[in-house]
Amino acid sequence: MSGSEQAGEGNSDTERSPFTKPGFIASAVGIGLIAVLGGVVVLTGGSDEKDANDSRPAATAPGASASPDSPASKAPALTASSCPELKDADTSEAAVLDLRSVGLSWKKLGPLNLPASQQSGPAVNDGQVARCFAHTPRGAVLAVANISIRSANGPGWRDVVEQQVYPDETKAVYEQSVAANRSDWTSDYPPEFGLPQLAGYKLVSYSPDTAVVDLVFQTPGGKVLSMPLTARWHEGDWKQKMSPDGGQTELAGAKDTTDGYVLFPRG
Repeated sequence: MSGSEQAGEGNSDTERSPFTKPGFIASAVGIGLIAVLGGVVVLTGGSDEKDANDSRPAATAPGASASPDSPASKAPALTASSCPELKDADTSEAAVLDLRSVGLSWKKLGPLNLPASQQSGPAVNDGQVARCFAHTPRGAVLAVANISIRSANGPGWRDVVEQQVYPDETKAVYEQSVAANRSDWTSDYPPEFGLPQLAGYKLVSYSPDTAVVDLVFQTPGGKVLSMPLTARWHEGDWKQKMSPDGGQTELAGAKDTTDGYVLFPRG
């Protein structure tokens, strides 16, 4: 697969779409509709995470902070040695078409369902941080699906940015942009609007160092929102690389259907 397959190419909605703003998932604007996933954990009174389909307890890193949104809670960089070994070792791009075989389940972040796998990750849940993904295409898909949402939502979003956003010049810009965006919110989750749900994905390109994954979200109004995201392998785990303007992507847009995407298996 090549980068020319990135979602939204040839679609007029992709040019400087409002979804390219810092954490589309933290932005309260859309193409004729609201596409907000922002602040949803605060709505439920905390970042309590539980499996939607899997009662297996998640591994927890030692020394977890009691205050996930405070600067003091930021953990040092984590390396491969701090991650348990995962069974998923299939680096073929074809493997990404099958998530059922790696034990896909769903974990709750507020009202959102986020994908997780017994074999592909995340292997460790530490507060709002879900880390340790397999060094495979499936691991990259699950990493960006989790990091993109967790880094813009909930009381522990700064911990996610600190530990799971790729450390280059865009990281600080992204953190500042999300903080500014969140400061304007009048409520954590506007109840009058429906909530887009993660629907599917497309592996645009993959190498051991970099993966580009196009995620699509289904809105209650029937729109499909496309977000091509980039992951970099760094210090033993996938980290999401942000765009130069401090957003998550520069190529987001709207589609009519999920045709051409692999749908996340449900239940």
